[in-house]
Amino acid sequence: MKAAATSAFLLAASAWVCAAPLNEATVTRVVNKVEVIPANAAPQPADIGEVVRGQTSVRTGGNSRAQLTFADQTLARLGANTLFSFERGTRALDLENGSILLQVPKGAGGATIRSAPVTAAITGTTVMMEYSPGNPGTVKLICLEGTVRLSLAGRLGESVLVGPGQMLAVAANARSLAEPVTIDVKRILKTSKLVKEGDLESMGLIMETVEIQQRQLADGKLAEGNPDILVQQSSNPGLISAAVANAIENRRDTAPQSTAPPAPPPTPPPTPPPVPPIPEP
Repeated sequence: MKAAATSAFLLAASAWVCAAPLNEATVTRVVNKVEVIPANAAPQPADIGEVVRGQTSVRTGGNSRAQLTFADQTLARLGANTLFSFERGTRALDLENGSILLQVPKGAGGATIRSAPVTAAITGTTVMMEYSPGNPGTVKLICLEGTVRLSLAGRLGESVLVGPGQMLAVAANARSLAEPVTIDVKRILKTSKLVKEGDLESMGLIMETVEIQQRQLADGKLAEGNPDILVQQSSNPGLISAAVANAIENRRDTAPQSTAPPAPPPTPPPTPPPVPPIPEP
């Protein structure tokens, strides 16, 4: 199995080398505040139809989203509070902060998404990635269909193959990678703003992933675990690390959730003591 996966990855890497580079993209959707930031220039509001070239960053504000479409129909959807760019003449995309849904058409040659801690090599796949810089920061990769190879920066040979319906969460200071966990793709389709933003050419393949998971649930091979997670019936849901569970519960591609505690119920006024009767004279 490992040999087959390695061969498939090498063939994909070869196709990536021969693929046409991503030189420019067109802004095809703008929701609320979206800016383009040319090199050594001030940010400017993004317009539908605007062409973005390498070395120009795209930044979204709070409750804002953007969509970029490349010439080969590679599609990048950016979530709120995201800073994104790509290197002209390559097929390398950079996620400096925030969330992205990337759809690479079959046969297009693949692409890579880079963040500070990891690199994701994608071939004909639909993935979502989130990067939250911090102390130490967290990267989360969700594969909706296809496969993606996630590699840890600065750790030669430390990589994991993430398959359809799987997720891998990585701390920015990690020295090794865990095994992926199974993600509830059906729930992702219902809750993710990036998925619901518009039609995806790969939706048929994503629905195949959903159907496989639903059959496994019906057959008892999978069970619902923590939010967004499906677990093997033979495994212990409690073994899922707290870091992974926390990363799932704080997805950045969904509508913001209020974290304020509920207001306590009003305190009833104290009952006055009974008034003693007045004695007769």
